[in-house]
Amino acid sequence: MSTPKFIAITAATCPPESKSAALEDMAHFAQDCRQNGAVRVTYGSVISGRYPGALVFVQFFEDLRGFEEIMNMIPQSSAYSRLINDHSVAPFARNIFRGKPIEFEPQFEPMPKYLMLTRAHRRTLDETAMLDLLNKTAPIFKSSGAQTMRMGQTLTGSDLGTYMLGVTYPDMSAIERTYDALAASPEFGQLMNGLEIDMRSITKIAGIL
Repeated sequence: MSTPKFIAITAATCPPESKSAALEDMAHFAQDCRQNGAVRVTYGSVISGRYPGALVFVQFFEDLRGFEEIMNMIPQSSAYSRLINDHSVAPFARNIFRGKPIEFEPQFEPMPKYLMLTRAHRRTLDETAMLDLLNKTAPIFKSSGAQTMRMGQTLTGSDLGTYMLGVTYPDMSAIERTYDALAASPEFGQLMNGLEIDMRSITKIAGIL
């Protein structure tokens, strides 16, 4: 799978009593998005991080025209209407990221269960050096059980210019194995010394289309 040129991440609050029904309609809305410009959609709810309990909706695009088509589709989407009006889902953030090249062959079977999002600022590394170090650590992520690995730089929304790394896993043990292995990697140490991490969250994935 080629690197997606653009990634949109939307976060929303949802009353606990509505979450189950909201996740069902997120599946219907994800289908609407796939039919109107998104090449892939991942969605779920945050279980650890800055906004526990929040809903997360991630869309991948080949170009921004796909994002535009979805924005035009939303007023006609009955699933989106139910999310807002029936389930009291309230979006509070939507960022668009420009995809960056990561050498990682994705694996979608079995469906990943967890998405870890990490946001960082560059401190002493330029972008080329950062991506080189990240690509050198990608085999560690892969051999430890990670299933997909994507990075983007914030283009619109909050925290402009920051980078977001998204990695999916089949289970929590794979996350533990990954970070145990990364702790022994000189390249990962250089990467961490050159970045400032300001957010890391884990989302339990409800579906991928």
